[in-house]
Amino acid sequence: MKMKLNALSLAVAAGFIGSAAQAADVAMFPYVVNSATVTTIVSIVDQGAATVGYTAGGATGSSRLHWRLNYKSGANATNNLARCEEVDYYLPSSVNDIQTVDLGGKFGSATKGVLFNDAGTNNAWKANTTDTINFMLGKNGAGATGVQRGVLFVHNADTAAGNANAAAGNTLYGEAMVLDFSTGAAWGYQAVTKDATTTQAAAAADVEPHFDFAASSTATPILTFMPLAETTTRLFVTPVNTAGGSMLALNGQSRTGWDQFNSSLSMVTGTGVAYDRDENLVSGSASAAVVCVGAVDASSLMTAGAASVLANGGWGKVAVAAGATTGMTPTSNAILTKLEFNTAGKFNGDTIPGTFNNGFILK
Repeated sequence: MKMKLNALSLAVAAGFIGSAAQAADVAMFPYVVNSATVTTIVSIVDQGAATVGYTAGGATGSSRLHWRLNYKSGANATNNLARCEEVDYYLPSSVNDIQTVDLGGKFGSATKGVLFNDAGTNNAWKANTTDTINFMLGKNGAGATGVQRGVLFVHNADTAAGNANAAAGNTLYGEAMVLDFSTGAAWGYQAVTKDATTTQAAAAADVEPHFDFAASSTATPILTFMPLAETTTRLFVTPVNTAGGSMLALNGQSRTGWDQFNSSLSMVTGTGVAYDRDENLVSGSASAAVVCVGAVDASSLMTAGAASVLANGGWGKVAVAAGATTGMTPTSNAILTKLEFNTAGKFNGDTIPGTFNNGFILK
């Protein structure tokens, strides 16, 4: 089933020209990563009826999900201002299937990236997938040993709000685990999901779903951070569109904004940046811009002087504003995923063995 990206784009376009516009149920993984020591394990549960699966991507198999990755690789992977690239495939699925894959290609190399003894009877991935599913990161861009950072979407062609198979309406559910297999440390999160609705209806020539978010909110989530010398507190930032736009490319090709959504992140708490552990408000806020996907440490959202005063940690409110990077698409919406991990083998001044990770999506 593997095709070069340009061939895939042509095949998709040929298969859907003139077809009806569709909405879809979508599972969005706002941050996936691959490096020499870190990979991302993704699980998808498909409760959709076979009729909401795609037939594209191969003559066999009538219930495929569309996997799409907006990603940065190589030197761009750590460049917060670089634009994303895109790759997508239609992969086999079946009703009530669960499939777990290693996007980085570190595990499951003999089973096309599929993990945990998946029999492949109802979901015939063995017969209907000609290459490893981990093409998303492990076989793209900088290669299996390179660094990739991206946003993964998995969606079907469900056009109706709600579904008899899924009480919550959305027929797709996802989880991700970011695994550092060199140390055994891991952290994870639930995918952000959207059910097909009238506000998600696609444009006339677009067979892919709009992945819309509510208009900009004044909500500013609280960010707590531990002593800066012991623990790194990092925000993975995924700028997202407001209502009416789309996070997805059109049939494998560029669509305005999907690769260049731009947000500016800052920590602004009252008239300062954050409170210390004795309720003192400290001034000295700084901002950081992110395009498509990126990483921002809490310490980079404050001046050096503020970081010195806040050495023992504290808390502040994170504000997302429309970015002003030249040539990019400004948006004041973003999904923020918090990760905290130790860097000095210490916790509260005591020596601890190994590494700890703690990650979750901020709300």
